[in-house]
Amino acid sequence: MNTQTFTTVRTTRTPMEAGLFIGILENAGLHPVGVDVASNISVGGAEIDYPVRVPTAEAAEARAILNAYDKPAN
Repeated sequence: MNTQTFTTVRTTRTPMEAGLFIGILENAGLHPVGVDVASNISVGGAEIDYPVRVPTAEAAEARAILNAYDKPAN
């Protein structure tokens, strides 16, 4: 039985953005899982998020890779 745990390393507002990050992580040799929808109800209404998850053992590396995309080019 597989008891592997997963960790959310990024939450996006669109499935396209989540797909982009999943592709980046796959190209780096990591194993992200497909896009799931996480809905939250707030005072302003329903908010839908798209979490990007990886095996917990890969979470630190995945965050480092994705954080590199947040930095502006010099």
